[in-house]
Amino acid sequence: MARKQQKPLKAKIKPDHPFSDIINDAYRVFAYSKPPSIEVCEGCCMEADFEADFFAPPIAELPLHYLQDWFFAAYDPKGIAKATWGYLLPRILEVLAVDEDLASVGLEVSLNRFETGNPDNWSTNEWQVLDRFQRAYLKREIGRDNCYLDDTICMFGLAGWSQEVLFEQVAATPDPILVQRFWHDWCTHCIPGRESVWITAFWESPGNTKAFEFYTSKALYDRVARFALDENTPQNLSEKALAIASVIENNADWNISG
Repeated sequence: MARKQQKPLKAKIKPDHPFSDIINDAYRVFAYSKPPSIEVCEGCCMEADFEADFFAPPIAELPLHYLQDWFFAAYDPKGIAKATWGYLLPRILEVLAVDEDLASVGLEVSLNRFETGNPDNWSTNEWQVLDRFQRAYLKREIGRDNCYLDDTICMFGLAGWSQEVLFEQVAATPDPILVQRFWHDWCTHCIPGRESVWITAFWESPGNTKAFEFYTSKALYDRVARFALDENTPQNLSEKALAIASVIENNADWNISG
């Protein structure tokens, strides 16, 4: 029986997109066979038409609304099978790359239905694609002023990436970019005098503690303060850096005068 005509396909990457090569490699490397099961709640959580047709289109043509409905459905808390996740992964990465939402509850849970960030779960070629995507995606998000950076870090952290490695990438960011990012996340939308470190509620312990320790570390405070007082720092960035240093100081458990 012929498939009924679908809506125009959304969330497709364009050839000139910065992530185009990574996504093309993902489709090539993660060329998994179609799984026998959707591995989420059947006959209840998903729209019946979406569920019945879920594996009919090629993975690169899986409609965005199908995938979003799949993310809405309940699944085993232990996760889903690698065969199913590996099959869906290139399309999931593509949707993330073009800034479309997958899970309605938040970006943070987009990659955690399988331990995506554990290199032991993948072949060398598969991990190279995932590592490239993670680094490129986090670097892009650090340099933007949308959402919150911790949401992105949490997404990768919940999916099994090393938090130490993630925060090393953040720490390697040039001062002007990092200051702009933290100022957006911690100061822009707050009532003056009530600025605070942003930590997403999706972190699972001890992830939230590790994240908070990084954001309120003496090392980060010293770095931001030095940048603020550097005579070569533009005044607007210096003011933002001072505001960030104040937020760190007010939230930290160390005594900077000691």
